[in-house]
Amino acid sequence: MTDPYPTQQPQQPYQQGGPGYPPQQYQPDAAGQPQPAGYLTTPPIKRSRKPLIVALGAVLAVLLLTTAGFAVYEGFIKEDSGVAACKAMRDDTKVVADDESGGDDKMTEAEYREVREMFEDSRHEKLREHGTALVDIVWQVSNLPEGEEMGALAFIGPMGTHVAGLQTACADQGVIVNLNKK
Repeated sequence: MTDPYPTQQPQQPYQQGGPGYPPQQYQPDAAGQPQPAGYLTTPPIKRSRKPLIVALGAVLAVLLLTTAGFAVYEGFIKEDSGVAACKAMRDDTKVVADDESGGDDKMTEAEYREVREMFEDSRHEKLREHGTALVDIVWQVSNLPEGEEMGALAFIGPMGTHVAGLQTACADQGVIVNLNKK
């Protein structure tokens, strides 16, 4: 019987009798030189998008946490400016810290803007509504020209409405304001 698979002799990696150097591979000398047949090139490197996706996810997570932290601070930790104004009225202290009037009952424009802004920035609708309206009325009455003080009588109705509304709005936030004390 004849062996269908004849055994082959192992090949020598180097030629017998030669100087003992391995055969040289083809090295192109210049860019664009034609490649010999059968020359293998390395496959192009496939760039992974994973680092980009991870970085984008990290940026979005930081933005989300910053926004949530700011919302929690503004909504629960930081005291509402309208409630702070209610507490100042309850404690009968100056709403404006830098009182430049020197004890004068006349409101300066800077005081008017600061107190109005406190009520405007409130998160509570009723404090904004009644607080800004009452500050506007006080500003108008304090700026009546001399000799026309009787014009303040025109503001009695709206002032009573907004004083009662502001007391109710402050009470809704847990601050009882008694404006009738002496």
